[in-house]
Amino acid sequence: MESNEQEVREKTNSSVGYGIAALIFGIISVVSLCFIIISILSAVLAIVFGFIAMKKGDKLGKAGLILGIISIVITFLLFLFLQVLDVSLFVIPSWYK
Repeated sequence: MESNEQEVREKTNSSVGYGIAALIFGIISVVSLCFIIISILSAVLAIVFGFIAMKKGDKLGKAGLILGIISIVITFLLFLFLQVLDVSLFVIPSWYK
């Protein structure tokens, strides 16, 4: 009976870490949508950790995975929107000189 409880604890402890990491990276990716590189990197990490956590049966991993996917979609749409408007993000205004 004790060995079953130990196996459940070990399985739970290892999957919770990935789930929490996925959720944290998902939240960071959504909050940092203005910074495209940071948002994409943290969203990719959220998706990877979320997928691993979901395979281990953790529900926080699913939340992190969803946040990562939403963040990548919003970042991609924002990037396309800026490209269509032909907005350059790295231009020094002429009045600054």
